Amino acid sequence: MDANKKKALKGIIKTTLKALQENNMEAAYVDTADELMTLIRTMIPEGSYTAAGGSMTLVETGVMDYLMQHTDFHKEKREAYSASFYLASANAVTMNGELYQTDATSNRVSAMLYGPEKVIIIAGVNKIVTDLHAAAERVKNTAAPANAIRLARNTPCAQTGRCAFPSFSDSSFCSQGCKSDERICSNTVIFSRQSQKNRIAVIIVGEEVGY
Repeated sequence: MDANKKKALKGIIKTTLKALQENNMEAAYVDTADELMTLIRTMIPEGSYTAAGGSMTLVETGVMDYLMQHTDFHKEKREAYSASFYLASANAVTMNGELYQTDATSNRVSAMLYGPEKVIIIAGVNKIVTDLHAAAERVKNTAAPANAIRLARNTPCAQTGRCAFPSFSDSSFCSQGCKSDERICSNTVIFSRQSQKNRIAVIIVGEEVGY
């Protein structure tokens, strides 16, 4: 990322990290994917029982390779609930310290909600948005189309590059969308203030990674 753009983002990142911490989540910033991997190795010892939700961020940063090669990584979705460390990305992180997650089958959000001892969320700076309205619209017009194409889903967004209902609606909040049976925006969870302090850790990477 351009150095001037990174400098301009510093205030936004600082505000987001502070808000996440106030919502009882651990929050950290690393400048690059290499720095992220150094941190991950200190957080997750080799041989640990790990699992992960589908995430291009984990793939692009090298985290998935580390999990598969150096930990006791479990691919079976139901085994994720017993993991010592569960890793995923976020569809969006708001400057109010919220994580916005939309899933099809909800194996990812369900594991984030309950089960694993520690949940680690990795998100590039491209995932930071101002509020929940912006988070919903980011999913509709950025994350969902790209993921629908990646998963070879026959949805309107995969064909047009945007949701059939691209704007946020106060009346339907985040539920309004296409009627396709292959839709991937079935269930949405908003993680705000946590009752279990620091179970969730959020690492912001100073690069544009993932969808």
